Order: sequence, then C-alpha cells, then structure tokens
Amino acid sequence: MSGKRFLTPLRLFTLGLLGVGAIAAGVIAFLNSDGDEAPVSAAIAGIYGQDTPPATLPEKLLPGLVLLTPHQLALIPETDGFQSPCGTAAGGFVYDAQPFNTHNAPRGGHHTGCDINGIGGEDTDLGLPVNASARGLVVYTGEPSPEWGKVVVLAHRLPGETRVIQTLYAHLNTSIVRLGQLVGRGEPIGTIGTANGHYKAHLHFEAISSICTEAGQPAYSQSGTMNRLNPQKLIATHPAPAVPDAYEIIRRLRVREAALQQPATPAADMPAGTIPVKPSQFL
Repeated sequence: MSGKRFLTPLRLFTLGLLGVGAIAAGVIAFLNSDGDEAPVSAAIAGIYGQDTPPATLPEKLLPGLVLLTPHQLALIPETDGFQSPCGTAAGGFVYDAQPFNTHNAPRGGHHTGCDINGIGGEDTDLGLPVNASARGLVVYTGEPSPEWGKVVVLAHRLPGETRVIQTLYAHLNTSIVRLGQLVGRGEPIGTIGTANGHYKAHLHFEAISSICTEAGQPAYSQSGTMNRLNPQKLIATHPAPAVPDAYEIIRRLRVREAALQQPATPAADMPAGTIPVKPSQFL
C-alpha cells in the first residue's frame, strides 16, 4: 500500500462527529459572547422591552409617544362596527355639544373630538354609563393630567383592514376596566365625569388613527386634527349592526358555563336568567 492510509467508515463517522461538535461549540460561543454584535439602541430597547404582560405596564402616561407593544398589537380585535358611547346605541338621549374640528378659542385650537352631553345639559348626566363604542382592547387607563381626568383608550381593527383605530373616552368620573382587558361593543367602561371639576359633566370622545399611546397627547398638525378622525363620521361609515356584540354574548355565556362547572356552587345561587349551556362547543 506504499504507506498510504485510507479513511475507513469508522474514521469518517468519527471525523463527522468532531466537525459537528466544533460547529456547535462555535455557535454557542457566539450566542453567549458579547462579540462584535451591534448594540440595541435605547429607543428600540425601550419599545420592545415593554413586551410584557399588559397588567405589569405602568398606569400613568409616560412622556412622549409610546408605541403599543407587539403583545398589544397582536391582541387588538376586529370590530363589527361602531356605536354611540352614551345614550342609546344610535345616540338617543344625548347630543354633540362641541362637534369635531370646531374652533375653540379659549383652548387655542381646534377640537380634536366631540363632547357628548345628556339632553338635560349641565351636570344632569354626571355618573351616567359610558360604553365601548366598538369591540376593543384597553390600551390605556389612567389620568394623564388633572384637566383630562380619568381616561380610557380602546384599540380596534376595522374589518378587512390592518389599520389600528383607537377610541378615547375622557373626563370620566369612574373607570371600571383594566389595562389589557378585551371589551365588547356596548360594554360599560366607566361613567361620565367632570375632569376633577374642570368642566360641566360630559364625555370627551375621540377617534384616532395611531399605534401609539394617545391619552393626553396633542394631534400632529397645526390645526390639531391630523391623526384625529371625526368620531361621528366613523360611526356613520362603520355602523354597528342593530344587535348586541356577539363577542360579549359568548363571553358572558362562557362565564356562566365556568360558574356551572364549579361543584361548590348550588344551582339555586346562580344569577336569574342563567342558561345551562356549554357555548365552548360552538367556538
């Protein structure tokens, strides 16, 4: 054989294992080392570092525009339409005291929403329910400033669109939803207030095209309405069907189903009107 050595199948297998081991060791060393990887900018780290369970996010508004997290964006539901947040679903028993984009000289700009009052005017609507205008995700609940009072912001997706629409409910007397909660169209989210006594009782209602936290933020134009939408036009363009939100009905049935599955709960203690069905069969 003149001293030549040939690679036997066993030697080939051994060399292959050594090669795979060397590659794996290199990959692990690369992943575990600081190496020459470009550092993540503070801005990006601040955005994606907030991709945590919504319940752990701060209640107060942070300065500047805060992008909704990937977690929040993934949870935003598709609406089946919009309705009036006060009075009847069609807007009965309320009126628009200051329509969208009207010039407000004392405030020094254009109105970025609409002010919804009960037909009695003044403070006669103080404490009346404020309902979700559409099925949505609570992306803000807090008090950005004393003049804003309690604020709730819901995020929605229009049918067949990827654009995020937010509805903002301000000057509330009470807020009864939590950050990260999914609410059905028409579900109570708070009550009409006075923004800590700064105004007569009314609901300041806005519609906003944005993926940022918008509570207490100015709009982005000289007129003050660039990324604000006309709430009344939004409701007219995408009207809700004249039936309750199916999401809310199914959710309530599922709550009842969960209660029925608790052996310690006597049937006699169930709320009046409880329907002994298993709606999860239809999902």
